Amino acid sequence: EESRSISENVKWGQRKRFADGRYSLPYKQFLGYKKGEDGTPELVEEEAKIIRIIYQLFLNGYATTAIAKKLSEAGIPTPAGHDAWQRATIESILQNEKYYGAALLQKQYSADFRTKRMVPNRGELPMYYIENDHEPIVTKEIFDEVQHRLQGRLRHGHGSTHIFSHKFYCSDCGGLFGPLIAHSKTYNDMAWNCTNRRMHK
Repeated sequence: EESRSISENVKWGQRKRFADGRYSLPYKQFLGYKKGEDGTPELVEEEAKIIRIIYQLFLNGYATTAIAKKLSEAGIPTPAGHDAWQRATIESILQNEKYYGAALLQKQYSADFRTKRMVPNRGELPMYYIENDHEPIVTKEIFDEVQHRLQGRLRHGHGSTHIFSHKFYCSDCGGLFGPLIAHSKTYNDMAWNCTNRRMHK
């Protein structure tokens, strides 16, 4: 009972910090930011370049496994300092809202005070969203486009690099054509368009 009471007090304190917009990051394993003097994430430009490369490669049609391979071959260390990148690490970076300057807090919670096992928060507890929390590395538009394409690949199984990837270029601006999931009442298929068109209208 004493252990349960301590755990509940810790949880209450953590949720109070979340409600106040205060949180901490595992900076030693979080690429792109360091802890600033005011306690909020401060951009590290050399690491931010890697994040932008990951986002751009994905928008250019590279699969997450192909991005991981390219970074490993280039000798770029992972956020944890390892040599080999994994697909899951790339996907985590592509889906992390902190890279466009926002923060979604309490995505996970401890389900059992004895085991401390963390589980995804699927509505059991409130989440806290902070917009314009810190300096972004990518724009909200780029982040949203990446989420759109990630969901499309998951729905349609386009997880690997397509045979047409990196082979078609826009006649107007020279940008790469990339895959786009197209939907209508009569078909669901993959179409192709200039990657600059969606980003820059």
